[in-house]
Amino acid sequence: MNKLISILAITAVMMFGLQMFSQNKADVDLWGNVGFVKGLPGSDGFHYTNTFSFAERDHPWVNHEWLAEYLFHLAYTSFDNTGLLLLKLLLGVCTLILICLGIKNNCRSGIVQFFSLILILSTMGYGFSTRPHLFTYLIYAIFLLILKRNPNNKIFMLIVIPLIGILWANLHGAFFLGIMLMLIFAFGKALSRLQNKQEVVWMPVSVAVLLIAMSFINPYGPKLWDFIFQSALKTRPYLSEWAPFNPAKHLGDHIDFVALTIFSILAISFSRRPRSIPWLLVLLVSLVGAVLMRRNIPLFAITAAFVIPEHLEDTAGNHLEKITSAIPRPALALILSLFILTTGWYTVAFNKINPTEIEIPQNKFPEESLVFIKENNIKGNAIVFFDWAEYFIWHLYPNSSVFLDGRFRSAYSTQTIDDYTNFIYLGPNWDNALTNYDTDIVLIYKENPVFKEMLQRKGWILAHNNQLNALFLRTDKHSSFMHALANGNVRKPVISGRALFP
Repeated sequence: MNKLISILAITAVMMFGLQMFSQNKADVDLWGNVGFVKGLPGSDGFHYTNTFSFAERDHPWVNHEWLAEYLFHLAYTSFDNTGLLLLKLLLGVCTLILICLGIKNNCRSGIVQFFSLILILSTMGYGFSTRPHLFTYLIYAIFLLILKRNPNNKIFMLIVIPLIGILWANLHGAFFLGIMLMLIFAFGKALSRLQNKQEVVWMPVSVAVLLIAMSFINPYGPKLWDFIFQSALKTRPYLSEWAPFNPAKHLGDHIDFVALTIFSILAISFSRRPRSIPWLLVLLVSLVGAVLMRRNIPLFAITAAFVIPEHLEDTAGNHLEKITSAIPRPALALILSLFILTTGWYTVAFNKINPTEIEIPQNKFPEESLVFIKENNIKGNAIVFFDWAEYFIWHLYPNSSVFLDGRFRSAYSTQTIDDYTNFIYLGPNWDNALTNYDTDIVLIYKENPVFKEMLQRKGWILAHNNQLNALFLRTDKHSSFMHALANGNVRKPVISGRALFP
């Protein structure tokens, strides 16, 4: 019976992981992540300039996640959007396996391992969409596992990690986290030496130097670092995932993050096991990063997996073991079986029409207006609400180009970004985006502050709208549409009851 329970527990963890990783709703950047890079550097499918924007078509574009986007493109062209889901699941499962190996390194209690994994997976679930940052989760977990098991092994530290670092620098712009990890670890080791502990400080410092050197092996050379520094110094107040964690606003979405934080503090505070200063520093920095920016919450969860379970085992392991021992084995097997069935149902059925396809939420994307534009052969230069720009590019480029899209500072100047945000949110000189650029289409969210101003704007007409969005056209640039409107020949959009990527 104990062997059966162990098998059920492992199955329950894997099934819960699949539930967390199988979210199948389209992310706002998915169209760009799949469609922007269709070839390797030097080919026609690889762009070094903005290309898809009329505002700054020739502005240099440093695509800090080009390799991940190329892999997403290959997955899509080879296996349709089901291939994208499978790639995401593969990245999630591989990350989970690394986390399991990290937990087992110093924690022997089965119930503590199970509890830790469920809480960590739940916390990781935030933002687990089909985006290049999934590669960062995986590689970050690889680095942590090597530091946990082989921190003084020269082959792993000085050869394996730097080689992986080359991949990371081309997969996702957060590759600098690996450098920060090594430097924080080295600082922690230096502090440990003050306590007369034998620590090898030069090793992680050397790895950090090698990672910096390897990061220049990319299609942009040192320009990649120029982008990293410029991007790191700019805030994105209009992007919710870049916002700080606010308990008053975000507690409902991140109750698991709060719980993991509390358990981490309690476990470390009351544990009798030796506390590693380097690991505590890494955990603390990851927690601060998660609080300052919500998109870092999964990274804190991954870090906690390599630090907390052994201390949780020492603090509460015996109590948890007594509780589970008091439950009859058949009842425990039944509980785990029900857990597996419930998470299995959530994985394949909850809030999903087709779990093997990527679905487009019709209440979040302007599908109806997009069809309206196609049906009425509308072409031009469009200011499109930020979340919809890459969706717009996929379906309408090259007949239409956008003002700004999710590539943000990697492809646009500060002036263009400011003109866009001032337009959407009625900032200073909000109409610069209309008067200083060749703009003739505006597709915005009806809750955007500029919507009411556009209703009163002379020379513009509200061509189409619904509960979600509004489409405005500049009358002197769309004479054919105005003629069709005057003659009652405007074609109304007909959409299906469901939408699948793309």
